[in-house]
Amino acid sequence: MKIDAYLAEHARKTPSRIALEEGNNSISYEALEASVNDIASSMKEFRHCRFAILEEMGIKYVKMLMAVYRSDNIAIPMPIEMPMVSLEKILDNSHVRNIITTEAQYSKFGDSFFERFRTVIIVSDGKPVRYIRKDISIESNHPELKLVLYTSGTTGTPKGVMLSDKNLTTNAASIIEILGLTPDDKAAQVISPHHAFGNSIINSHLMSGGCIVMGNMKFIGSVFSLIESGVTVFYGVPSTYRILLRYPDRFKKAFSNVKIAASAGGGMTKQIVRTIKELVPNIEMLPMYGQTEATARLAYVPKEDVEEFIETIGKPIPGVTLDVFDSKGQSVEPNVTAELVAKGDNILLGYLDDEIATKRKIIDGWMYTGDLAQKLPNGYFKLMGRKDDLIKIGDHLVNPREIEKTIENSNKVSAVFVVPVAHELMGTAISLMVIPETETDVDTLFKFCRKNLPAHLYPKEILFIDHLPLTENGKISNRLIIEEYQNVKNCM
Repeated sequence: MKIDAYLAEHARKTPSRIALEEGNNSISYEALEASVNDIASSMKEFRHCRFAILEEMGIKYVKMLMAVYRSDNIAIPMPIEMPMVSLEKILDNSHVRNIITTEAQYSKFGDSFFERFRTVIIVSDGKPVRYIRKDISIESNHPELKLVLYTSGTTGTPKGVMLSDKNLTTNAASIIEILGLTPDDKAAQVISPHHAFGNSIINSHLMSGGCIVMGNMKFIGSVFSLIESGVTVFYGVPSTYRILLRYPDRFKKAFSNVKIAASAGGGMTKQIVRTIKELVPNIEMLPMYGQTEATARLAYVPKEDVEEFIETIGKPIPGVTLDVFDSKGQSVEPNVTAELVAKGDNILLGYLDDEIATKRKIIDGWMYTGDLAQKLPNGYFKLMGRKDDLIKIGDHLVNPREIEKTIENSNKVSAVFVVPVAHELMGTAISLMVIPETETDVDTLFKFCRKNLPAHLYPKEILFIDHLPLTENGKISNRLIIEEYQNVKNCM
């Protein structure tokens, strides 16, 4: 069954149940279904065409997304939080001729931005859907294509990930199962819906017939108020929790009735988990791992193992098979580092208009994640960094993530980032950028490195910084780590 079909089913069975909340506004399943049908009816002449969606997180965004699905067209959400130049690159890459947006966004971006589109549809509250322009063209797209999500770009140029109805529904069903979601659950969505993590929240909670309350991380007070509105499931990337934990008393009060705190978009640390459990002992922590190419999720750490195995990605979600392959495509033994691969009905159809990248990503039915990992004897998997993160120092191939973890786990620091820098003898050396705690001491860190790291990994310098180098959707970016280092050096 398609994602929008679940919406229709809940509208029929529980019409008055609230589906979405945004600020002081809310909408029932019945009213949401009616709005989706109204918007979709204006697109019925198009046949499986690509439609960019330009709107911020909120009720209107979900209406337009579901309407594109309902009209049997292809949704390409624009990550509106990105700079204009990034959006233009995505639009050029996706070769999209049609766009659906709101009056507010049309005014914000201006006429010149929309001149590139042959069809422009405007959705407004209380007014009929209207066209600025309309040009129905025949498009040749993958027959199963339903949604295109763009990767975060943390490791390179964003790519358009092609996803099908089967991808969306099977992954959402797995998330519903591992979180135990029911129609009584109310999810807090402060994660952008234009990316895989945020999109999976919409899918799983609308499929389960629950409610989603939508907000953002711009104002901390409003986030805590949102959580206190009856939220039972909260979702965040690690930086989301770091930010909220700066206010421990408010965190303790707001999360007192939250059942599950789920995370993805990066590894949770022992420190974050320990602090949350100290403030809210009864909360269930559920770290998850995934990729856009997997429609969101591939693995999770079961609640009973979170404290012991937080530094792993746990085990595959239902319907997914994980393994670790060497360079010859052979499965390796436990505790051997090689590339993590995945198989399942949630794996992408391919990359939009890029057959070469698709063939590199999917080989013999396995998706190559680009993550280095080890199989553990208990069946869990541990990430060891990205293949393209490895640094060559002399004749040593170094994993910066391992160095960061070693220092973080044994010192009083908030976060550590390894930066490759030029070295006249070795070719490359490392510097460290550290987000300190009140007790962090540079000399102590140097002494620890001298005692616990091999000589070629002794840092050239240690610099203190006061914030995380994050992408627009809250992930730590290798590119921004290097940019932040350069900014710090320029200011010295």
